[in-house]
Amino acid sequence: MNDEVRSAAGATAYEAFDPDAPRYGEQANIENHPQVTDLIPRRKLAVLSTILTGIGTAAAAAAITHFADPIANKLPGVSASDLRDGMSAGVTAWSTAIAMLMIAMLAKLTYSLRRHRVDDYAGRYRVWKWVGCGALAMSVNAVVPLHGLFVKCAVAATGWSLTTSGVEWWLAPLALVGGWIFVRLLLEVKESRSTLAILLTGAACYAAATAAVLGFVPATAAAWAGIAASALPLVGATFCLAAAMVFARYVVLDVQGLIDHAPPVAPEKPAVVEKEKKPAAVATSTPAAAAAPAPVKPVAAKAAPQVEAQDDEWSDEDEDEDGYDNRKLSKADKKRLRRQNRAA
Repeated sequence: MNDEVRSAAGATAYEAFDPDAPRYGEQANIENHPQVTDLIPRRKLAVLSTILTGIGTAAAAAAITHFADPIANKLPGVSASDLRDGMSAGVTAWSTAIAMLMIAMLAKLTYSLRRHRVDDYAGRYRVWKWVGCGALAMSVNAVVPLHGLFVKCAVAATGWSLTTSGVEWWLAPLALVGGWIFVRLLLEVKESRSTLAILLTGAACYAAATAAVLGFVPATAAAWAGIAASALPLVGATFCLAAAMVFARYVVLDVQGLIDHAPPVAPEKPAVVEKEKKPAAVATSTPAAAAAPAPVKPVAAKAAPQVEAQDDEWSDEDEDEDGYDNRKLSKADKKRLRRQNRAA
């Protein structure tokens, strides 16, 4: 019997033989299972372990290739070519294929989240679709070396090759398409400095592998050119995978609002408003306007009659209070007394 049938909820529905009872228990609900974003590593240890695993695998494959002859002498029935072409190349190819498949899945997840960003007016999130397609194609090519068949067909059809092996037939298209995707990817991940640093390290590994394939290496390191050409692509794929993991984590945290960003700059006032205000300022600052006499306000004209009315209303009682009983005061004296009363 299953665990859900033996549980309390499952046993109740099973014993009652209810035809409308659900076929699965409550633990099978979606909220009880991890989502896709929960599978993205959140700790630095996971990224560091991925990088060390990829570098260790590439180093082991390079060591097997370099020490193939001594190892073959100690193993009966095993030749050095079996170790180089079978074991070393197989480990490198399958490890690269797995790394590229994981990059394609992370690119798909990142694309599904970044496409909902409201301030991405340039549509830079579309680069993740190209990253996913390119990673999937490189994963297939790592197991089935289609680039070698393409080189042979191109050299046989044209009868021309720049190098002895004709690698420029597949390096040139790959450099054009990959360079375009790489530049757009740099513009997309520039917000995360750690992602940018890891991605540039992976690009440096691919550049070194390209130089080794083309033979642009010093004479002292010519013996290691073949080993570098086979091991460095795996190291570059490992760093690219680590960069995809770090940026996917960054996007998930940014969606959750856990990433602090600089506040947006306030937009400046339009210049049209300033131009509308200028005519009023110019009109008041002209010499003619400054020399012109200020217009007399109608309030000032009304003030004189009010004062006269107040003077006419001045009663004899006020005069008696001020000590002027039998003498008539002039208007100037009345105004002077009024000022004194106000000051008191």
